[in-house]
Amino acid sequence: MLPDTPASDAGYLESASRIIFMGGLNRQVVDNKWPGFREAFHGFDPQVVAAMSPGDVDRLTEDDRVIKYRAKLQAVVSNAQTMQELAEAHGSFGAWVDALYAEQGVDGAAKALAKRFAYISEQGARFWLFGTGHDIGEVSVKNQGKYAPFTG
Repeated sequence: MLPDTPASDAGYLESASRIIFMGGLNRQVVDNKWPGFREAFHGFDPQVVAAMSPGDVDRLTEDDRVIKYRAKLQAVVSNAQTMQELAEAHGSFGAWVDALYAEQGVDGAAKALAKRFAYISEQGARFWLFGTGHDIGEVSVKNQGKYAPFTG
Protein backbone atom coordinates (compact mmCIF):
# COMPACT_ATOMS: atom_id res chain seq x y z
CA MET A 1 0.00 0.00 0.00
CA LEU A 2 1.32 3.41 -0.96
CA PRO A 3 1.61 6.27 1.52
CA ASP A 4 -0.59 9.28 0.85
CA THR A 5 0.71 12.14 -1.23
CA PRO A 6 1.78 14.98 1.10
CA ALA A 7 -0.83 17.64 1.74
CA SER A 8 1.80 20.35 1.22
CA ASP A 9 5.35 20.81 0.03
CA ALA A 10 6.49 20.55 3.65
CA GLY A 11 5.71 16.83 3.44
CA TYR A 12 8.06 16.47 0.48
CA LEU A 13 10.86 18.29 2.30
CA GLU A 14 10.33 16.20 5.42
CA SER A 15 10.40 12.97 3.43
CA ALA A 16 13.64 13.95 1.65
CA SER A 17 15.21 15.01 4.93
CA ARG A 18 14.44 11.66 6.58
CA ILE A 19 16.12 9.88 3.67
CA ILE A 20 19.18 12.10 4.06
CA PHE A 21 19.55 11.37 7.76
CA MET A 22 18.75 7.66 7.54
CA GLY A 23 21.73 7.18 5.24
CA GLY A 24 24.31 5.35 7.34
CA LEU A 25 22.26 5.47 10.54
CA ASN A 26 19.88 3.15 12.31
CA ARG A 27 16.27 4.08 11.59
CA GLN A 28 15.41 4.06 15.30
CA VAL A 29 18.09 6.69 15.99
CA VAL A 30 16.56 8.95 13.34
CA ASP A 31 12.98 8.26 14.48
CA ASN A 32 13.86 9.10 18.09
CA LYS A 33 15.23 12.50 17.01
CA TRP A 34 12.56 13.25 14.42
CA PRO A 35 10.23 15.35 16.62
CA GLY A 36 13.26 17.56 17.33
CA PHE A 37 14.00 17.83 13.61
CA ARG A 38 10.42 18.99 13.03
CA GLU A 39 10.89 21.73 15.64
CA ALA A 40 14.36 22.75 14.47
CA PHE A 41 13.26 22.93 10.83
CA HIS A 42 9.99 24.78 11.49
CA GLY A 43 7.72 21.91 10.48
CA PHE A 44 9.75 21.58 7.26
CA ASP A 45 8.01 24.60 5.76
CA PRO A 46 10.16 25.01 2.61
CA GLN A 47 9.87 28.79 2.59
CA VAL A 48 11.02 29.15 6.20
CA VAL A 49 13.76 26.52 5.89
CA ALA A 50 15.03 28.03 2.62
CA ALA A 51 15.56 31.32 4.47
CA MET A 52 17.77 29.75 7.15
CA SER A 53 21.26 31.23 7.20
CA PRO A 54 24.65 29.53 7.57
CA GLY A 55 24.57 30.79 11.16
CA ASP A 56 21.28 28.98 11.71
CA VAL A 57 22.86 25.79 10.41
CA ASP A 58 25.88 26.35 12.68
CA ARG A 59 23.52 26.64 15.67
CA LEU A 60 21.87 23.35 14.68
CA THR A 61 25.24 21.62 14.86
CA GLU A 62 25.08 22.32 18.62
CA ASP A 63 21.39 21.41 19.01
CA ASP A 64 20.71 18.13 20.83
CA ARG A 65 17.28 17.84 19.18
CA VAL A 66 18.89 16.86 15.86
CA ILE A 67 21.68 14.71 14.49
CA LYS A 68 24.60 17.14 14.36
CA TYR A 69 25.95 16.40 10.88
CA ARG A 70 26.57 19.84 9.38
CA ALA A 71 26.67 18.81 5.71
CA LYS A 72 23.33 17.01 6.03
CA LEU A 73 21.78 19.87 7.99
CA GLN A 74 22.92 22.26 5.25
CA ALA A 75 21.52 19.87 2.63
CA VAL A 76 18.05 20.27 4.16
CA VAL A 77 18.32 24.05 3.72
CA SER A 78 19.73 23.75 0.19
CA ASN A 79 17.00 21.30 -0.77
CA ALA A 80 14.34 23.66 0.59
CA GLN A 81 15.79 26.41 -1.61
CA THR A 82 15.63 24.14 -4.66
CA MET A 83 12.06 23.17 -3.79
CA GLN A 84 11.09 26.82 -3.49
CA GLU A 85 12.51 27.59 -6.95
CA LEU A 86 10.60 24.68 -8.49
CA ALA A 87 7.41 25.56 -6.60
CA GLU A 88 7.54 29.14 -7.84
CA ALA A 89 7.92 27.94 -11.43
CA HIS A 90 5.27 25.19 -11.26
CA GLY A 91 2.71 26.28 -8.66
CA SER A 92 3.98 23.81 -6.05
CA PHE A 93 6.82 21.36 -5.66
CA GLY A 94 4.30 18.52 -5.56
CA ALA A 95 2.91 19.60 -8.94
CA TRP A 96 6.44 19.55 -10.38
CA VAL A 97 7.13 16.06 -8.99
CA ASP A 98 3.82 14.74 -10.31
CA ALA A 99 4.55 16.11 -13.79
CA LEU A 100 8.11 14.77 -13.70
CA TYR A 101 6.86 11.31 -12.65
CA ALA A 102 4.16 11.34 -15.37
CA GLU A 103 6.60 12.40 -18.08
CA GLN A 104 9.68 10.39 -17.14
CA GLY A 105 8.43 7.49 -15.05
CA VAL A 106 10.13 6.18 -11.92
CA ASP A 107 13.64 5.87 -13.36
CA GLY A 108 13.69 9.28 -15.03
CA ALA A 109 12.14 11.01 -12.04
CA ALA A 110 14.62 9.35 -9.65
CA LYS A 111 17.56 10.46 -11.82
CA ALA A 112 16.25 14.02 -12.03
CA LEU A 113 15.65 14.23 -8.27
CA ALA A 114 19.09 12.80 -7.47
CA LYS A 115 20.71 15.30 -9.81
CA ARG A 116 18.98 18.34 -8.28
CA PHE A 117 18.91 17.53 -4.58
CA ALA A 118 21.80 17.34 -2.11
CA TYR A 119 22.47 14.00 -0.38
CA ILE A 120 19.80 12.20 -2.40
CA SER A 121 21.03 9.25 -4.49
CA GLU A 122 18.96 7.68 -7.26
CA GLN A 123 17.97 4.88 -4.88
CA GLY A 124 17.12 7.45 -2.21
CA ALA A 125 15.06 9.36 -4.78
CA ARG A 126 13.11 6.19 -5.60
CA PHE A 127 12.26 5.82 -1.91
CA TRP A 128 11.45 9.54 -1.74
CA LEU A 129 8.93 8.99 -4.53
CA PHE A 130 7.50 5.99 -2.67
CA GLY A 131 7.30 7.93 0.61
CA THR A 132 5.33 10.67 -1.14
CA GLY A 133 2.72 8.37 -2.66
CA HIS A 134 4.22 7.43 -6.03
CA ASP A 135 4.22 3.84 -7.27
CA ILE A 136 7.82 2.68 -7.74
CA GLY A 137 7.01 -1.00 -8.15
CA GLU A 138 7.77 -3.72 -5.63
CA VAL A 139 8.89 -2.41 -2.22
CA SER A 140 9.85 -4.80 0.57
CA VAL A 141 7.88 -4.68 3.80
CA LYS A 142 11.04 -3.51 5.58
CA ASN A 143 11.47 -0.58 3.17
CA GLN A 144 7.76 0.24 3.26
CA GLY A 145 8.10 0.80 7.00
CA LYS A 146 11.42 2.61 6.70
CA TYR A 147 10.39 5.11 4.02
CA ALA A 148 6.74 5.68 4.87
CA PRO A 149 6.04 9.09 6.42
CA PHE A 150 6.99 9.44 10.09
CA THR A 151 3.90 9.24 12.27
CA GLY A 152 5.43 9.42 15.76
